[in-house]
Amino acid sequence: MSDTAQVIILVLSIIVVLVLYTKSKDAESFLLLKLAGYTYIGAFVLDLDGVKLPLGFAVFLLFFRKPKVNADTKQIAAFAGVHILLLGIFIPHIETMIFQRTHHVDIQDTNFYSGSLADELEHLKDYFQMDRNSTELRGLDMVIQEDGTYKYLSFGLAEDTHKGTVNYSIDLSDDRESFEVSRYKVKEDDDYLSNLQFTDAELVLANIDIITPSMFEMEGKEYYHLKTDGIRESYDAKSDSNYKIDTAGKHKVEDNQLPAQTIVAEVCGSKELTETHYPFKCDQNEFFLLDYLPTSN
Repeated sequence: MSDTAQVIILVLSIIVVLVLYTKSKDAESFLLLKLAGYTYIGAFVLDLDGVKLPLGFAVFLLFFRKPKVNADTKQIAAFAGVHILLLGIFIPHIETMIFQRTHHVDIQDTNFYSGSLADELEHLKDYFQMDRNSTELRGLDMVIQEDGTYKYLSFGLAEDTHKGTVNYSIDLSDDRESFEVSRYKVKEDDDYLSNLQFTDAELVLANIDIITPSMFEMEGKEYYHLKTDGIRESYDAKSDSNYKIDTAGKHKVEDNQLPAQTIVAEVCGSKELTETHYPFKCDQNEFFLLDYLPTSN
């Protein structure tokens, strides 16, 4: 439950007790404290592995159901406590639904070559008020037309906040005019990817932005597919299709230049797409080595 919700429930509890105190018919010593106690008993819950049992209200029904003085007021206080308990149960679920709802965020540019994935990231950070220094890329999958128009784009982000990790799933909408973004908070025990060495999202996307039309050139292909997991690794897979990508261009990486610390993006070309805008058949595979750092032998 958020801090704001907890404050609201506390204020409501105080208001209920004060109102009941002023409405009490009979004078009684320590009545204000007694009403607070009845409210607390009504709201007391026993949590057994996520199953919440209204133990306090059960105690009220068994032992305090018929007080001798100000009975109506005290019973109302106990029932008010039950309602406060229900608020405490349902508010976190409502907050989660609101937090995890799908957002539609306008894309800044529908063309890969004229736009910038790093700029798209900045726009998303502004929209969701993300921490600018703690956002990792959790994979990217992209299909563009020969002229650079996005046909498919999906990527994930992980934001490290002081309250834990928030994962974002970002997908290009069907009309390819906006992103459909959903997010959820990750419990510490559920973050099974935390041991992998993901890379700062801005760094990876800025390196992908370096790619120019000439780097994608594949004869007879109308669509290009690029996919990366965003993990920096020690890469030593020898191949005739390894290329270092930097601001100076596209350079073939010889076998004797490996291993190297890099982020690997697998690239291929296709003549046609499926109905979901994904390559029907992709070949002429190449491996783009981003942010390439040679390892000293």
